[in-house]
Amino acid sequence: MVRKKVIALVLTAAVSVSALAGCGNSASGSTPQAAETTQAPAASGEAGEESKENITVSMFLQDSADQAISTDLPFIKEITKRTGIRFEFVPAPNTEDQFREKFNVTVASGDIPDIMVSTYRDDMMKVAEQGAFAVLNDYIDEYAPNLKKILDENPDYIRDIRASDGNIYFMPFIGAVRTFKVWMLRGDWLEKLGLDVPVTLDDWYTVLKAFKEQDPNGNGEADEIPYTTRNTQAGVLAFMEAFGISGFEANEQFFIEDGKVKYAYTDPRCKQALEFINKLYSEGLIDPEYATNDTNVWLSRLTNEVSGACQDTTARAYALGTQVQAANEGSDAYFTVVAPPQGPDGTRMTTSQMQPIRGFTAISADSPYIKEIVQLFDYFYSEKGNLLMNFGIEGETYTMENGKPVYMDVIAKDPQGRSILSMLNIYGHREWAYRQDIGYEDAMLDETYVNYRNEMEQYIRPTIPALSLTEDEREVINSTYTEIQTYKDEMINKFIMGKEPLDNFDKFVQTLKDMGIDDVLAVEQAAYDRYMK
Repeated sequence: MVRKKVIALVLTAAVSVSALAGCGNSASGSTPQAAETTQAPAASGEAGEESKENITVSMFLQDSADQAISTDLPFIKEITKRTGIRFEFVPAPNTEDQFREKFNVTVASGDIPDIMVSTYRDDMMKVAEQGAFAVLNDYIDEYAPNLKKILDENPDYIRDIRASDGNIYFMPFIGAVRTFKVWMLRGDWLEKLGLDVPVTLDDWYTVLKAFKEQDPNGNGEADEIPYTTRNTQAGVLAFMEAFGISGFEANEQFFIEDGKVKYAYTDPRCKQALEFINKLYSEGLIDPEYATNDTNVWLSRLTNEVSGACQDTTARAYALGTQVQAANEGSDAYFTVVAPPQGPDGTRMTTSQMQPIRGFTAISADSPYIKEIVQLFDYFYSEKGNLLMNFGIEGETYTMENGKPVYMDVIAKDPQGRSILSMLNIYGHREWAYRQDIGYEDAMLDETYVNYRNEMEQYIRPTIPALSLTEDEREVINSTYTEIQTYKDEMINKFIMGKEPLDNFDKFVQTLKDMGIDDVLAVEQAAYDRYMK
């Protein structure tokens, strides 16, 4: 296996909060530091395809539950055919904890593969700044014309991949879809009960109350649990956004307002939000088991027609109607996507969104093939490479119709009912460095739901960007934030469930301050200020 020894790095456990990361000064040029072949880079912008290197590189990446990665898979064979580059894969588990454990063990061993791919930005940044990965500033300038063009046209992308030392260590996976989780309700239940689509929080209360009391599933029993979630606490805290604050996802507990970093759970508006959520909980309008629900429980609530409202992805909204119909003979169930609830002051927004930079591909500082690997991935940002990474192999997984790629039945209509994404994974698709085409998701959805997804973009409010931390800043986070998170989660559940009176909210805020939340905020502010320079 082609690997080069680097100095062993001992990784300390880091809190995985994507809000805790950042940038630095403007990127300084670096001198390419690896042995290079004498072949000149291709000038056409299709460098990867024209550079028939006939080399073998090792690659660490997260495996797919659909198909173990292999050099025999069609996508991988096609890449080798076009570029001459062969792979020796170092697959990692597809669960977060196990993946990150193997990542840390691999780096600490000092035996780092030529290529490492991860979605965990702060882990990658930390390793990069310890010297494990090659600085790519000059390599991108010289050997990656396709990526350079994208970065020049989207300077925010540079901020997202630049480390706190000012250097670029990664080639990014760039997503196309912005809308993430959306609000959805059983449209047929609204019709059956003569209800309008809810707009305000009061409207949502009225609709959920009707779902609870007016037997929309028609079984003659008051067994409905109107609103459910598979996202535990985050699923019910989504109502916080109607009060103008985020905080329901782990990476959104810090947010920017007037240039200042704020923490959702010390904000006075948090108390107002909790009062509303507690009201829903106390009246049985949200799932009493929200704190422990997993995807299976969530799905059973919906397919068994116990629940009729949730927050999830547009693709889920599209699929859920079919799943409910399949589980209930004669059902005409469908889910309609609605705009976020409007709060008391007219706020109507969501911070649930897909970040443009969602994956990071790094190259070992000791790899002898840095230039060739940069050229390889730059090919994936080209027109031909983009088609390959998004749609596969023409004539095998897609055809061109009216100038647009269209998935063939082997991908779009699997006899076993597997999704397009699953089928692409089976063919060898993986989300390493390339630019996603929005047509990739459009092909998975009915046009109605494509329109829903696009309509929801107007309500998106940007979240705090991914920030890069210095070692000293990481130390503050690691020594303080985990304990704060544990205490916060415990108390928020108590407030929602009525086990702790909301009269004690100010005491809760003071305890967070005593535990050091202001020190964490100072770190976040410093990292954000660097990012904005």
